[in-house]
Amino acid sequence: MDMSSESRDAQTYLLMVVAMVFWGGSFVASKIALPEIPPMTLTFYRFLIATAIIFPYMWVKDEKRIPMKQDIPLLFGLGLLGISGFFACMFTSLLYTSAANSSTINALNPLASTVFAAYITDEKLTKRKMALILFAFSGILLTVTGGDINVLLGMRFNKGDVIMFVAMISFAVYGIYSKKATTKYSPLLVTAYAFLFGWLQTIPLMLREGVWMNIINISGRTWAALLFMSVGSSVVGYLIQQVSIKRIGVNKSSLFINLVPIFATIFAHFVLGDPITIVNIVAIGIIASAVYLNTVEK
Repeated sequence: MDMSSESRDAQTYLLMVVAMVFWGGSFVASKIALPEIPPMTLTFYRFLIATAIIFPYMWVKDEKRIPMKQDIPLLFGLGLLGISGFFACMFTSLLYTSAANSSTINALNPLASTVFAAYITDEKLTKRKMALILFAFSGILLTVTGGDINVLLGMRFNKGDVIMFVAMISFAVYGIYSKKATTKYSPLLVTAYAFLFGWLQTIPLMLREGVWMNIINISGRTWAALLFMSVGSSVVGYLIQQVSIKRIGVNKSSLFINLVPIFATIFAHFVLGDPITIVNIVAIGIIASAVYLNTVEK
């Protein structure tokens, strides 16, 4: 690996950390917004705003603005897997299950991505990659259980847990097929069309909730949460993820998702007043170590 390649990879790793900051904050923002906006309506407005930002930007910046006809199903599928499907399931799951259960299930994403990528793409599933994923996952378990084994042993999978599991699988597959799309198009174009198709797919379900006009009556705090999710978590976060997948692959990119609960804990402390404990600090060390080791070529 030459120096220019090392520099580019280092930049990619830093960008992925930034994306995880936004995605971690998104969980807190969701908790703020959901009491006033139901799941599909929240997804609809989140990606209405995000699409209105990223699509014109793509149109100005990209030389190739319209995908080939044969690739429309792929981009439509990305919208279903990573936008409408994932957020419909994630937001709905939060209505039925605890944050601990939901976070644990979502943390299986890197493992699922690595396993699926080994069968769908040419990425290799090495023992080292599996060991790092399991090591990082131990940090996730420590975070969501607070170091109490009884919390883990007492987990019960209710309807919300099952829905979150579907969301996790959906996003893992989204990451894999995103790489296929970015071999032909820029990350900006792929993200823009995934947002557009995903947003269009939410319209029927949003209309069924029948509260879309209530957006004008939501509080300033909920507006702030919605804008944070739309601009930071969606536009910035998803675009960085697409660039990362193109540069360093699905396996390395997906492992950064283990940082999300850590940043969510920090945001929850400062925004919602949740405590940060010694257990949280130890878990941060475990997960950060796994992410760092994953960036070192072997």
